[in-house]
Amino acid sequence: MDNGYVLAHLTIIILVVSMSGFLLAKLKQPLMIGYILTGVIFGPNGLGFISSQAQIDFYSELGILLLLFVIGLELNVRSFIKMWKIPTLFTVIQITINAVLAVLISTLFSLPVYVALLVAFIASLSSTAAIVKVLEYINELKTDIGYITIGILVAQDIAIAPMMLVIKECGSFNKSIVIYLLVAIGLVVLLIKYLGKRERVTISTKRFLPNPELTPIITLGFCFAVSSIVELFGLSGAYGAFLAGLYIGNTQERQNILSNIKPIQNILLMTFFLSVGLRLDLRFLVTNWWLLLLALIGITGWKIIFNTITLRFFSIELAKATSIGIILAQLGEFSFVLGDIASHSQVIDAFGQKFIICLTALSLLMSPLFVALSNRTKDLSFVGDHSPASLLKILFSRNFARTVRTLSTEYKKMKPGNE
Repeated sequence: MDNGYVLAHLTIIILVVSMSGFLLAKLKQPLMIGYILTGVIFGPNGLGFISSQAQIDFYSELGILLLLFVIGLELNVRSFIKMWKIPTLFTVIQITINAVLAVLISTLFSLPVYVALLVAFIASLSSTAAIVKVLEYINELKTDIGYITIGILVAQDIAIAPMMLVIKECGSFNKSIVIYLLVAIGLVVLLIKYLGKRERVTISTKRFLPNPELTPIITLGFCFAVSSIVELFGLSGAYGAFLAGLYIGNTQERQNILSNIKPIQNILLMTFFLSVGLRLDLRFLVTNWWLLLLALIGITGWKIIFNTITLRFFSIELAKATSIGIILAQLGEFSFVLGDIASHSQVIDAFGQKFIICLTALSLLMSPLFVALSNRTKDLSFVGDHSPASLLKILFSRNFARTVRTLSTEYKKMKPGNE
């Protein structure tokens, strides 16, 4: 292909991404929606600027890998260790119940067990990238709601390793898989224990990063190196990128490295969400919209109800539990990873893979709705009203939500320490 032609395409894509991001920022909506829509516009179902399946697969794999690296960088292991019990127990209960229900349903309707487990795993995961942005929008990143939510996300990210192995080795469960499971879980547990010790791990930046300009290059090189090594041991390269980010993001040089890599962080996130849009098959979506809508409503509704009830079990107030439950209702980026593994392992066919991509993309595009609903329940929590009647009322009554917002704002002015 002519170099000028490639440059023109790249220029147009960047301009459209910038304009869509600017527009959504003005509307106070998550930028990732603009990135996904840009991918749809330039993908094979839009203008066809990027139509090669090899190109799309490359962008997708690179996007997922880089996203999980960024997620690892931003997760604070020490904060997780301080309150690991609730997030860990919540995640174990969630995955166990979803898996048991999925196996029971598969038995009743004579469905393949591994397909049922795949659905259970996908329903158990939430989007770390999207949820962190939601918490930032509603100013809950450094509050009880934020700490509990982030803790659950970390626990879910840890659980992804055994999930991937189960799906990858479907139909051939043997002793070697058990060993792989133990190694995968043990690896991340040991890493978290090591990074959470009293003295932070030190990286000699003067020795390894003599010039700040080298920081992004060497950091990404470390990411790709760990990904390659982890893949050699039968795990996902994306999971290796997550471990690499987790390690770098929890050293003494965390702030220095993050400040130097920040300029390219948004580009890494854009690459992932752009790849989501590229893989979104509009024809498939239009043809199967009713099935996708039913699945989206069913999984989202189930997650909100289950999350809220389970968090109440841990003595978290109803309004706070509901707010966290709504925030965690989005499907996660690991759904794409599990879908790809399931496709390669022939657990699902092309229809199933497209279904997972469309379902996850639609869930991510619903971010504005999750922001609005979690904002309402957060305000109710702040004024101290945890009654079920008020909770239902604030979810469905705009006037009541506006009244609670006013009371919440005035309450914050009276007690600024609670902000």
